[in-house]
Amino acid sequence: MSDLGFILRDILERRDPHGYYVIPVDADKFPLVRRYLPQGSKLLQAGDIVLVKTRSRSHAERLARAASRLGALALEEL
Repeated sequence: MSDLGFILRDILERRDPHGYYVIPVDADKFPLVRRYLPQGSKLLQAGDIVLVKTRSRSHAERLARAASRLGALALEEL
């Protein structure tokens, strides 16, 4: 499995305590992924990251893949 596969799996395996999938997006690149936001998603600004929260797994996967493709997925630096 590719690194992207592991990252997407990690994002989609966990939910926050309220049942939302959380996709971290780089705030500077957020305008690139705005059109992929699922209806009813919640946004939370956390420093230089925008956390997009959605209850739908398929919407979360679609958004995470789009953000990754556009280089906007916020990942920890190793």
